[in-house]
Amino acid sequence: MNLCLILVCLPLIHAQYGNGPSSSTETTMETSASPTPTSSSGAVHTVDVGEDGFTYDPDTVTAAAGDTVEFHFYPGDHSVVQATFSSPCKPLNDSSIYSGFLMGTADGNQDIFTVTINDTNPVWFYCAQIGHCQAGMVGVINPPSGGSDTLDAFKSAASTASAAPTPSAVNGGVFGKPSETTSSASSSSSTSTSEPTSEPAPMSEGSSLRVWRDLSVVLGLSVLVGICMM
Repeated sequence: MNLCLILVCLPLIHAQYGNGPSSSTETTMETSASPTPTSSSGAVHTVDVGEDGFTYDPDTVTAAAGDTVEFHFYPGDHSVVQATFSSPCKPLNDSSIYSGFLMGTADGNQDIFTVTINDTNPVWFYCAQIGHCQAGMVGVINPPSGGSDTLDAFKSAASTASAAPTPSAVNGGVFGKPSETTSSASSSSSTSTSEPTSEPAPMSEGSSLRVWRDLSVVLGLSVLVGICMM
């Protein structure tokens, strides 16, 4: 009887301390990787140039670093030139933002000059076409909060400012088609949630080995018990 007891206990000891895969290994094999988060792109701000005469619409834009400002040109041969608050109707320097003169199109979606915002410092701008800046065709990106540096003050100073030569080359932006950032982001967010499925998860290699090990122990015990009962 003692021999039978030893024979019955041996499979249990082997199952507990044998060479089968450890629990830590099985846990590692069954753990799935976490999804990698995706980053979203900056906002897109649209400014219509000359759609209603000598105007930028809107003439004031608040943008964060990483955002872009798209200048959509309508008929009228206009431009966008960066200036300083103290010197309206005059380029900031020869390498500052300058779109060149563009005739524009009726829908405003052909001649588009896109500027990327690198910080939240004020960017004052105007149209360099003769008389347009003096007529009030000026604007600002990220106007100062408080103080006397306002768009109205800039426009008032521009009304009596003298014209100045434009930069020698296009700077500070790129030409292209209207951005699809907003529509793409909406599309991806609406399809990011998937419906749950009713299919069971496939059995891992560690789970399969554990099942076969337990089955062999049960079968071995059954045979040994039968021998001892004889």
